[in-house]
Amino acid sequence: MTKEEAKKILAAIRPGDQDRLESAFAEALQEAEKDAELARWFAEEQEFDLAVAAHLKSIPVPFGLKTRILANMPPRNGSKSQWVVALTAAAAAALFLLAQLISVSRGSAQHSGLLSDYEQEMMSFVKLSPPLEMESLKIKPIEQWIAERKAPLADIPPGIAAVETMGCRVLSFRGSPVTLICFCHGQTVAHLLMIDRAVLPGLKPGKPPVLTSQDGWTTATWADQRYVCMLAVHDGPTAVRRYLPRA
Repeated sequence: MTKEEAKKILAAIRPGDQDRLESAFAEALQEAEKDAELARWFAEEQEFDLAVAAHLKSIPVPFGLKTRILANMPPRNGSKSQWVVALTAAAAAALFLLAQLISVSRGSAQHSGLLSDYEQEMMSFVKLSPPLEMESLKIKPIEQWIAERKAPLADIPPGIAAVETMGCRVLSFRGSPVTLICFCHGQTVAHLLMIDRAVLPGLKPGKPPVLTSQDGWTTATWADQRYVCMLAVHDGPTAVRRYLPRA
């Protein structure tokens, strides 16, 4: 089993001990015990899952959610283990609730609203400090890792390209891949997110970055011919401008 295969399996394990005795996870867990880097990644992934779960618990459950989930579940098959049924119900509940929180109808969404949804959803990930899938202090290995996965990779502005990297991972928005690269400048972490511009057609290329600030965070969003880029920093606009392609 490769490290990437182990990560895919470990990512499905719920925080806590309820899944650790399942045979489907045994080999991946053994790999984590032998590989310190994989073990650290798994611990960070579990912490991230706990943070997401805590955030969801703080939001009222839509009325009738349980009834609708149970009504749409297929009849229980005796050959399936209980944990598969439980995971199916949990996944359905999480997806339904997330859809209520961060999604709007494609047919009725305006371009500006879609961009706002994207920014809010990506910020929800960034603020929870998602674990990185690939870690490197140099940009070249990161760019190679991204290229191998055919994920979005825009030209990185010189101001941020000069900063030491931390690593990257691939997120998703409305089924489209989003590349996240993290840079570290002293105590400040800069999060650069990139997505295909076809997903956010309302943002025109060649325009100066649009800066917004909220809750101590500043984001800058701009587009080139192929991609929409968003830079998020837990700092003020002045700190962000030094990273931008066109201040």
